[in-house]
Amino acid sequence: MTKIFFRACFCAAAFSFMGLSGTAKADFELGMKYYEQANFEKAFREFQQAAKFGDLSAQYNLGVMYFRGEFVSKDSIQAYAWLALAAQDAEYKERGLHLTIYTSLSDDQKKSADRLYQDLYAQFNPAAIEKSMVPVYTGASSLSSRLHMIKNVNPRYPASMLREGKVGWVDIFFTVSKDGTTRDHLVYYSSDAAFSRAVINAVRQWQYEPMMIAGKAADTHGVKTRFHFLITDTEFDEKKIEKAISKQKEKADTGNAEAQFVYAYYLDVLPSFTNYKPKAESDKNANKWYQLAANNGSGVSSFFLGQNVLNGNMCIPDPNKSLAWLLKAASQKIVDAQYLLGQELLSGTHLQKNEDQGMYWLDKAATSISKGNNAPKLRLAWILATHPDKAIRNAALALNYLQSIDPDYHDKQTYYRTAAAVYAENADFHAAEQWLEKAISDAKDLDLPLENLNTQLLNYRNKQALREAL
Repeated sequence: MTKIFFRACFCAAAFSFMGLSGTAKADFELGMKYYEQANFEKAFREFQQAAKFGDLSAQYNLGVMYFRGEFVSKDSIQAYAWLALAAQDAEYKERGLHLTIYTSLSDDQKKSADRLYQDLYAQFNPAAIEKSMVPVYTGASSLSSRLHMIKNVNPRYPASMLREGKVGWVDIFFTVSKDGTTRDHLVYYSSDAAFSRAVINAVRQWQYEPMMIAGKAADTHGVKTRFHFLITDTEFDEKKIEKAISKQKEKADTGNAEAQFVYAYYLDVLPSFTNYKPKAESDKNANKWYQLAANNGSGVSSFFLGQNVLNGNMCIPDPNKSLAWLLKAASQKIVDAQYLLGQELLSGTHLQKNEDQGMYWLDKAATSISKGNNAPKLRLAWILATHPDKAIRNAALALNYLQSIDPDYHDKQTYYRTAAAVYAENADFHAAEQWLEKAISDAKDLDLPLENLNTQLLNYRNKQALREAL
């Protein structure tokens, strides 16, 4: 049976348990940033979201803001309830601020404070939060099946693989842009690099009808597709597959997070090109095992589950649950989760739009030491060069990100377009024209639409930088 090799950013040999409070790290950190700037409204909003995901520090800070009357009116009952909730942490319990406030309350106020604390604890204790994150599992479905494809090009079977009689498969995520073309091609599993190259070369040529939101075309992130490379009359040893699956199931049953993730992936992929069918009811939905692995600290499983819940793969789509799982994965430094979160929060396509959080996670992904951060760097360079708000644009930083990207990065179309936009923002319109001409040449080779590219080229020739709203 083919051994599974995942992208480097997924290969976390040590799955350290982060706990639910790790889910809300970004919200808390952003909240502290705003609090230090005395932007109490934004600080309160960030603390509020983090607190509801179980972050004890955010709960404590909410209590302090109620106590001081920062953004909200002073409210000793609210202050006590949030501070008492945070006192699940030994340090906050020892500080005893909740008890100090409690002793100052009247008997009637104490009764109200006790009721409010009990209500908050019922909603936001670890067990309740974990239960609220459980997806509603269904049969198989996929985001790609809900998009209308205009142009489909099949990958060519690599000659070297044919000569050697090798078979395999490739799993890929990508974004369908507002113009229907694809970008951000992320191969997260491949049997061989030759298969990966064949798939990317094909998917770069695909075109879709873009998703429409409120009458406007929108980017669609996290489109997931699997390609099989099988030689005619390929046969699989069903007994060996059953044996391998059974062995992996035994490892997964021990509670090992990595083993649970691999078992979930087997359940996800094998039925798509072999005759293997899970026999046990609990094994018929891979998401159940992704969840077990995620609860045991597997960041990659949290990402897989969050992406599936976002798009309704084998479960009912749920933005709030998806956000929780993606935040958990992102807090465990899964770069692809950080990147997907950044894109979704910036665009508002599936999750509630929050540009501050989106930029936070996009920056986290772009500045990661992972080799898989070229796409986040490109996206951040694009935003810093084209955003309509001059307070966000930063020509020098955009150029720094661009120059740190591997010039042989496989997503040529995105690289060329971004380079053109970055140089235009730096007032080097000659370079901008040259890069966009490369994009046009590449688009012609791929038989992609040229209208937008030609318009951009005309703007650069007229010394006009590109502006694009998120």
